[in-house]
Formats: sequence, structure tokens, C-alpha cells
Amino acid sequence: MALPEPLSVALIGTGNRSKTTYRPLFDTLKPWVKIVAVCDPVKESADEFAESLNVPAFYDLKALIAARPMEAAFVVSPIPSHHSICCTLLSHGIHVNVETSMCSLLIQAQEMVAAARDSGAILRIAENFFRFPFDRMMKLIAEDGFIGPVKRLTCWHDHTGYHNNSRWLRFFGAHPLAVQAIAHTMPTVGHYQLAHRYHESEHYRARFFWFPDDALVIDHAGNIKSMLGRYPRPGYTELAGARGAIVQQAAEGWHGEGEVRYCTDDALAKGGRHDLAYPIVHLGDGRDWLSSHVDLPTGRIEYVNPYRLGASAYHRRNYYSAAVISHIVDFAETVRGLRQSEYSDEDALMAMMMEVAARESAMQDGRRLSLPLESDLESEAAIRAEEKQRYGVDPLDIDGMLAISYPRP
Repeated sequence: MALPEPLSVALIGTGNRSKTTYRPLFDTLKPWVKIVAVCDPVKESADEFAESLNVPAFYDLKALIAARPMEAAFVVSPIPSHHSICCTLLSHGIHVNVETSMCSLLIQAQEMVAAARDSGAILRIAENFFRFPFDRMMKLIAEDGFIGPVKRLTCWHDHTGYHNNSRWLRFFGAHPLAVQAIAHTMPTVGHYQLAHRYHESEHYRARFFWFPDDALVIDHAGNIKSMLGRYPRPGYTELAGARGAIVQQAAEGWHGEGEVRYCTDDALAKGGRHDLAYPIVHLGDGRDWLSSHVDLPTGRIEYVNPYRLGASAYHRRNYYSAAVISHIVDFAETVRGLRQSEYSDEDALMAMMMEVAARESAMQDGRRLSLPLESDLESEAAIRAEEKQRYGVDPLDIDGMLAISYPRP
């Protein structure tokens, strides 16, 4: 629903993602948010963006806070900057919606959540993946109960890491109890993932997350961008139910083809191979994703996309803009007290903890680690030291990190 008064928002960071992902959405988002200022230490970029919106430009976060034309901020800046920017904004009671990944270190994520609690401001992380069509559908299908309880989820060659961690949190509606992981690196022929990303090796990760009620996630991948002939994204995802499965496999581009597989009583008596399959259908109009559905004997299960750009749709994956709009609307309505977020800052903190625990487990030859993590971590200490060397300041030093102007990629 539209807000009685749109949330006044300052955009922090005017780089590529702000220009290509956020900027095309602002007209559609007017019932929920109003951009009232932009801030970026790169003056030319800030000025150009501000002029396109007819709002003032700021080049220093403290100057923006002193002027305070906003109630909230979208932080769309490099990941190493998230902690210092968010903690500063939150300490002044300014609500924050920050891009993924949340930050660089688990202790930073913990400090960000603590800053939100201390100030009473809302902190949300702009996670999109569980808002994609298949994820919307797999949760609804599982809740229908047609294939029985889903206790195991396997994902191969999609997107291990923070994004997928968030997907599993959302699907099970719970936080995991333990993590176990292994990693393997092999040499490869030199190749470019992107013009500025050259690789001579491939890093493979396999993660196991134990959730309450005896549920398990197996999440593994190597070259998820399909380099060197690997299986293409969105990979293969299988949700194992008591008498069937929900499956998605790669199709042309980054789109997936999904179906619900079911074993009749006759199939159960003859080896248990599924004998019925119900396709998951995603509908679009050439620009926007409109809806998704599957017709089961229990009835139609459908998710209708409420957020559409029409002629302004901009992404080759027609559902992507809807996912971004969804997290912005969730944030705005949460600040206004009109809803409870789909994905809280506590969820984001756990997604970060899952990532850190998986990395730590792999360093310890696959040792199973209980969650939440409590002890000092070797991998965290190494990353903190690397960032201190790179930036010349401790990454927990808020004022020191605020003074850094990060280079454009």
C-alpha cells in the first residue's frame, strides 16, 4: 500500500549500482520513498546524480547528517564502507537500508545491529535472492504440503555465500544450528570472468547447514558464472519432500525451469520413481515478471508480482527490478510501522555468521561448528589484518574508515 507520507531518503553512494539498479526505480517508488539528497565523495558523480533528481548533493557524510534533509538512507557504497557509514547514520537515529553484503567482518555486523538497537532506528539489508520467482514459489509449494514435509534442500552451482544463506533462512523461517564446510582450489587456464576479473584457478565450496526440526541444506558451487563449461546458473536446486520434490534447473540465460515431482501410490509400490510432474510457470509481458504459478491436485498455487516497471523495465532478468522494489517497499513500510519485515537485521546477522562459520569450518578441515558463533575466529582476524593493511586504518575505526574514498571498480 502507498504510504500516507513517503519516506524521505538520502542516497549514499552514486556509483554503478545506484545508477543502473536504483535510479530507474525512483519514479515507480514515489508512493513509498522520496529521494531528497545524494552523497558521494566523488564530486562529479554526486553532482551528476543529484542534478538528475533535482536534489542537493553532499560530498561528506557528516555534512549530510548536519543538514539532515532525510529520515532514512540507502547505503549503496563499497562493502568495506558499510560498517562505518551505517553505524554513523544509526547513531543519529537515521534509518538505514544497506546493500549486500552486510559488511566485511562478523564483529562489524554485530556492531551495526547493536547501533540500531541503541538508537531505535531500523536497519535492513537489501537482500534480493529470496524474492526471485522460484524462491517465492518454492516456499508456497512447500507450505501447501502436497509433497509432504521438506527436510532437505540441495543447491548446486547457483550462488553460495551471503545471498544463498539468506534464501535458506527465509525458506525454513528459522536460524541454523550448525555449519560444516569444505573448500577446494584447483589451477585452471587463465580466463576472464569480467574485463577486470582475471582468474587462473577455481575455488569450490561445499557447505552443510543444519536447521531445526532435522532439516539440512547442502549448498555447493565452483564457477557459478559458468566459466570453463561448468553447469550454468541458476544451477540445480532440489527440495526433497516425503513423497516428491520441487526442482529447478538451468535454462537459457540465467532463467530456470522448475517443476513439482510427485509419486502416486502406484509409483510408491514400484520403486518410488516419480510418475507425475507439474511445471512451475513464470509469466511475463516481455518487460516485467507478472506472476508465477503451478497447478496441483490441491489447487493452483500462485504468486502475483505486485511491483512492475512497465516500459521502464531495464534488466535482462525481468524479475530483478521487482525484487529490488520489494526490499525497498519492505523497508519503507517497516519504518512506518505498517508491516513486519520479511528479512530482519537479525536474519542478516545470521546470514553473515553462516558465511563466516563456513569459512572457518573449511579452514579447520570441515569441523562442524555450532551456531551462533561465540569464540574468536582465525579467518576473521586474517580479514581484519588484510583490510587494515589495504586502507591503513583498523576496519573497526569508524572515523578512520569514513575518511576513505573508495576507488570505482
